[in-house]
Amino acid sequence: MVWRAAVVGLEAATSACAALNLAYFLHRLTFLHESSLSRRVAAFVLALVSLGTLIESTFVLASIWISEEASVLASGQWAFVRILPFAGMACMSALVLRAFGNGK
Repeated sequence: MVWRAAVVGLEAATSACAALNLAYFLHRLTFLHESSLSRRVAAFVLALVSLGTLIESTFVLASIWISEEASVLASGQWAFVRILPFAGMACMSALVLRAFGNGK
């Protein structure tokens, strides 16, 4: 039960970071037309990665809530594996929040 709560917390935090990142990069694509082509392509790719991570984390959360027998998804090994996507999204979110602070 402890690992289930850890996985749920990790996936919820990953989803929140991915949603923030997705919103930021979609904003950059939609409203900042003065950016160079390479920056717009980079924003598109990062938005796509954020969307994929958001969908994946949401699916894992739904799987845990729907199935009481989601033993693999609520294990310590799964929590360990899911630290990497969370770390990536959290670091990207830190950069996004820094950009917000700089007015970009």
